[in-house]
Amino acid sequence: MRTRRSTERAGTASQPANQIMKEQRELIIIELEGAYQLEDNTFARSLYHDLASDSAIDSFLKKSRLYDITQRRWKLPQSFTKLFDSNPCAPFFKIVSSIVKHFWRDATAEGTRRVVDTHATDLPHIERRYPNHSSRPSIVIKAEGPSFQLPQTETGDILANLGFSNVAACIEIQVEGSELPALEQAIRVGTYARQIFGQQPNREFVRMLFLTEQHLRLFHFDSSGLQCTPPINFHEEPHTFVRIVVGLSSPNESDLGLDTSVQWTIEDGRKVSGTLTARGEDGNTEKVYPLRNVEPVFCRSYFHGRGTKCWSVIDDETGKALFVKDSWRCDHRTSEYVHLKRALGVPGVVQMISCEDNRRTTRELRGFKEGDIAPEHLDNHTSIRVVTESYSLPLFKFTDAKQVLCIFRDAIAGHREMLRAGSLHRDVSLPNILQGRPGAEPGNRGILIDFDMATSYDPNATSNAQTDWTIGHPKFQSVMVLLSRELGEMALVHDNLDDLESFLYVYTHIIHEYDSSGEFHPLAQLDPLRLWDKYQDNPKIVAKLKRKFLAEPQGSTPKDVEARWPKECLDVLGGFKAYMAKVVIKCKMRLIEEAPVNTREEILKELRLSYEKHYKCILRAFDEGIAALERVEAAADADEDGNAPSPASLPPPATAEDDGDASPPYPPPTAGGNRLKRPREDEEELPRAKRATLIPGWSDVSNPFI
Repeated sequence: MRTRRSTERAGTASQPANQIMKEQRELIIIELEGAYQLEDNTFARSLYHDLASDSAIDSFLKKSRLYDITQRRWKLPQSFTKLFDSNPCAPFFKIVSSIVKHFWRDATAEGTRRVVDTHATDLPHIERRYPNHSSRPSIVIKAEGPSFQLPQTETGDILANLGFSNVAACIEIQVEGSELPALEQAIRVGTYARQIFGQQPNREFVRMLFLTEQHLRLFHFDSSGLQCTPPINFHEEPHTFVRIVVGLSSPNESDLGLDTSVQWTIEDGRKVSGTLTARGEDGNTEKVYPLRNVEPVFCRSYFHGRGTKCWSVIDDETGKALFVKDSWRCDHRTSEYVHLKRALGVPGVVQMISCEDNRRTTRELRGFKEGDIAPEHLDNHTSIRVVTESYSLPLFKFTDAKQVLCIFRDAIAGHREMLRAGSLHRDVSLPNILQGRPGAEPGNRGILIDFDMATSYDPNATSNAQTDWTIGHPKFQSVMVLLSRELGEMALVHDNLDDLESFLYVYTHIIHEYDSSGEFHPLAQLDPLRLWDKYQDNPKIVAKLKRKFLAEPQGSTPKDVEARWPKECLDVLGGFKAYMAKVVIKCKMRLIEEAPVNTREEILKELRLSYEKHYKCILRAFDEGIAALERVEAAADADEDGNAPSPASLPPPATAEDDGDASPPYPPPTAGGNRLKRPREDEEELPRAKRATLIPGWSDVSNPFI
């Protein structure tokens, strides 16, 4: 199968001729990065031979009044100009309907597959950001079955009897010669595909047809993005055309790209219950779990990439709630299974029950068989299903200040244990920290989850994970990770200190956006964290803002925030921030801005080998904060009882082995040594396409670290 990468860049495409809303265009453009067009028709010709043999298609073509075998042409008007002004889809509708009725006679008779002209019908989009959006495919294959349901609003109202939630496939039709360019075609049908992925959560791939009166083009969407065929003359290749239509309307849901291990019971057109089949704990058998919710508890909005979907299920044998995560791993990342296996028995970290780490690949979905040479630009993804213990609520559903400190304390301790086991998380963020189960013992009051982006880590190694600004959310990324977009290979490698810095930013957001009872408070107009959100698309600016935040003295927390939290929690924030400021500003940034590249590794190695000290200092701050709150609680309880507590009844402050100076191990500059000036903090932002690595030169400058 020969391929070539599309030469058109999505970011420079002109506005499409149709009226696809600007917001939808922006959403799908992101998904099309890395899209490519196949150089030949091998893929299209290889599909669905098990559904329609050559002899079966020959028989159909001989009987059909819509195909002329002698002229090798479907009975379509030679000129479509006038036709498209009135009823553009009618001739195609007849042809597609005749194919579906012939090959799926039972399905069409029962109404489980039906061809519908929708060129004048709005199919609603289901997206919180744009609740009023809709689009109009030319033709759709309406479907009924255990994976399809009638469209519905968030309030439970049935919108119509047809929507992207009960569509097997879409067909788009345009006039030959005035059809959209290939990229614009991809944007058009990609918008439909995005909605199908979003409204059919067990979709693994979506295929779409784009037709003119002479040619077809097949678009295939999956977690690797988009692959499309060149234009194919479907008059001269009627077998290919018929097979594609047969496949897109198949009653077998797996032919449509649906994962049939997740199935639902449908009543009155809507899903009312369901099951999920996964590997059992012994690793050899299959186990069927009832779904606790018919919809996934989490569904990533983008299909290109991990495509994560999470399900809440019940173990019938034990009655326990469990958690199932489906995702797609690209080849250059380590399977989450490796890290979850290391996590077995580790407190403060998600516990795995079972794992299927090689269910299927996008390489297979795109028609590449074992032994085939796939294109270099195919970013192959592998489907993974992990069953884990189910925990309590997300972090932000806390109810008191002490609970917050306990959650962070145990999640950070869990992160340390995983580092000891050889795994670095790299995606510490608000969604990835959960509360432990109600009544959890110390050590499991906070749980670190989601090791998709984790990497194997050895503090003794000379190099570790290359820092990648695309991992994580800018709101929680460390300064070095944010700068890695600009610095590239000059950025310091991602280490445990970057993750600890992310813990700080998660804790900061909790303090700034909530009160001590868990009530949400929108960020005040002058709150510095508002700027982190405002400039999240510009990592360089967010990095600068975070450096400023770290450099602020203790006690600089906004007054309205201070009023919502006890002093003990604010003290933890101040101490945590001051400690990370030493690491980030006085050590890491000095290495980047002042040290020669060939001297960095030795200093970094010393810094990495001190990781136990870093965790001990930070955990001690949380332990002392927890103990202080417990003393306050004990005193308050005693006041209510009218009895003063004795000193012995109060929990003592947490103690730890005396570490001496727990600061990061960077030596001071040599007295009298020359020093380069740091890059100007107000340096003008460069256009994205022209950014350069901003590392000072080092000719005739002595090393301030020697």
